[in-house]
Amino acid sequence: MMENINQTSALSRLPILIFVAWRNIWRNPVRSTLTISALASGLIMVILYASLLEGMMRQMVRFATEISTSHIQVHRQAFIDDQDLYATLHWSYINEIEKNFPDIKISPRLYAAALASSTETSTGVLIKAVDPKRENRVTKMLEHVRHGTLNLGIADTTDKGIVRYNLVIGAQLAKNINVAPGEELVLVTQAADGSIGNALYRVAAILKPLEPNFDRMGVLMSIEAYQQLMYLENGFHELAIKANDANQLIEIQTAITDKFNQLSRQQPLDNMGGQAVVRNWRQLSPAVADLLEMSKALVYIVGFIIIGLASLGMLNTMLMAVHERTHEFGILLAIGMKRRWLLLMVLLESLFLSLVSAVVGSVLGLIVNNYFEEYGIDFSQSMPDGYDWAGMVFEPIMKGYLEPIDLLYACLMMIVVTMLASLIPSWQTVRLKPAEVMR
Repeated sequence: MMENINQTSALSRLPILIFVAWRNIWRNPVRSTLTISALASGLIMVILYASLLEGMMRQMVRFATEISTSHIQVHRQAFIDDQDLYATLHWSYINEIEKNFPDIKISPRLYAAALASSTETSTGVLIKAVDPKRENRVTKMLEHVRHGTLNLGIADTTDKGIVRYNLVIGAQLAKNINVAPGEELVLVTQAADGSIGNALYRVAAILKPLEPNFDRMGVLMSIEAYQQLMYLENGFHELAIKANDANQLIEIQTAITDKFNQLSRQQPLDNMGGQAVVRNWRQLSPAVADLLEMSKALVYIVGFIIIGLASLGMLNTMLMAVHERTHEFGILLAIGMKRRWLLLMVLLESLFLSLVSAVVGSVLGLIVNNYFEEYGIDFSQSMPDGYDWAGMVFEPIMKGYLEPIDLLYACLMMIVVTMLASLIPSWQTVRLKPAEVMR
């Protein structure tokens, strides 16, 4: 019976304690406002950092999947190991994959090394051959044109009936060999049959930077032009695959692997090139995948540091408040107030400061973040072609993207850290001795 009376008495005191704690934080409005401003500013910085980092990661994934790499790629093991020209997959595999997986989009690609010569200089290049119609369904690589008009078809035909094709080159390569759209380029290479392959091409367009290596060495042409140059018609080196649902890559990858194993038994590949290997974009770009894994941990680490520094203001505020009210606390203890209620009152004051800071910081952070999500940070004046980071080229405008869970975690982090910081001044109230502080 006595325990029930004590519990009822304790519950009746709690609303009063909450009211008193709320009034106490505004006894010195200037100091409380400065504390709230410091905590809210720290929260805004964490929100913006999380938003910009998430936006960068999403842009990185988009470039890795939508611009050039695609979601999944298939190669033979020898091509992965040393770019073996003869490690090809049968053309008949394409029809089988399209028939069994109608929801995905695929595009074959071929590669080779060559020597490119303009009227002024020569340099080594990497040839990449694609099917324009299929490639447009898989990636947006052919849309990234800086100068000229993208055309991988026939440029013209000579009087002797020799067909001359168009090709597209990387921006840095065009600068290095001083070639502009409409000018001619000669490619010389060793063809698949051992002969010297050479042909004259017309540069139809120059691409924007896609990735550093291709920008510096890349030559893009049609599969027909490639086959005329390389005399390689029995297969392709790479199959780029765009999944219908990016969240089911593992399931799609497993199904495609099983299908290629089946096709390899039905239409065996030669022994020299190895088996077909199916890899998703995370396996193709491990640096990007690692950065994605690190990004969330990085947000928490940086957020903890920023909030921790801002919480020093909370610690200072509560220490000053306890010091100024030491005599008041002594009187409360002398008239019978329990130490645990005194401790709870100080903790409630810290909680109210952190909650107000969370509301103010969240509102202001969302307002500022909306600007960055819509307009971003524009680097186009100093870096018109974007910037290179982790082996990928990013757009010159960095936009943010804030996930609701990041906002929630940031607020919870701030509340937890500030409450931990308030334990020091709160504990001082427990150690007060009424007889000493009331002198």
